[in-house]
Amino acid sequence: MRTHKLFIPLFILGSIAACNDDSSRPDVVTMPAPTPAPAPTPEPEPAGPCEAVACEDNNKVLVVQIYEDIINGGQTGLVDSLFDEDFTQHSEDIMAGIEGLSSYYDGLLMDNPNHEASVKHIVADGDYVAVHWHYSNAPEDEFTGTAHVDLFKLFDDQIIEMRPYSMTPNAVTASGNSVFSDLYDYGSARANNDVQIEEDNKTLVTDFYIEAFNNNNVALIDNTIDENYIQHNYFVPNGRDALRNFVGNSPAANISVFLSLAEDDLVWTFRDDAPVVDLWRVDNNTNKIVEHWDVF
Repeated sequence: MRTHKLFIPLFILGSIAACNDDSSRPDVVTMPAPTPAPAPTPEPEPAGPCEAVACEDNNKVLVVQIYEDIINGGQTGLVDSLFDEDFTQHSEDIMAGIEGLSSYYDGLLMDNPNHEASVKHIVADGDYVAVHWHYSNAPEDEFTGTAHVDLFKLFDDQIIEMRPYSMTPNAVTASGNSVFSDLYDYGSARANNDVQIEEDNKTLVTDFYIEAFNNNNVALIDNTIDENYIQHNYFVPNGRDALRNFVGNSPAANISVFLSLAEDDLVWTFRDDAPVVDLWRVDNNTNKIVEHWDVF
């Protein structure tokens, strides 16, 4: 059998290729490739509780503006940016809402044109910031003006809740100390502070406060209070013995603490049975309470 090869001239193959190339035909429209749909924008993460030190420090910076910029600087317009429009006000002396708070700060400015707000102690713990501050026309004299503690709760860089406390300092105290001064001297290197120490201090102070005063447990004082305890209360002198006498001769109380805050060596206790705030310094070397302030 013979095999025959099929011969196709090159000009015919070229014509076939040309016919199959649509790009050379004016009546054929080339469709562009479809554009991919944009990726969906992720929803922002909801703001959670303030747990990191950086968050607590940021909250502290926001709150300090109230004293430096609003009260001392007269920038009452900052109230709108620092406070949530639906924030909760727990004071019966300040009208509710942003307008009520603005009026309160306007009053501080107008009633005492030579005033100064001096921050004495400040704590940032979780979502809370508390400030112990002095309001006076003579800030260098800590026996003048008024003593305050403000408790703020923050969320997403705004204040959502406020509890103010205030009292008028006595011209004389049993200890001779003002209600503001810091007098404790460690005298040696301090123990490193950390979150666990702060939590331990919180437990130590709160348990002591409730047990000693509610049950007149003066025996607890020897184990918890330093012998040279420094007192800033109006009526109680310095020293562990003076506190023992005060507790032992007082009727049993009904103290209930709804919130304890801690930072560094200070613990703050807030009572819900009475409008009282106490500040306690715990020596982180000895684990004993060495200094106390209050506003009631």
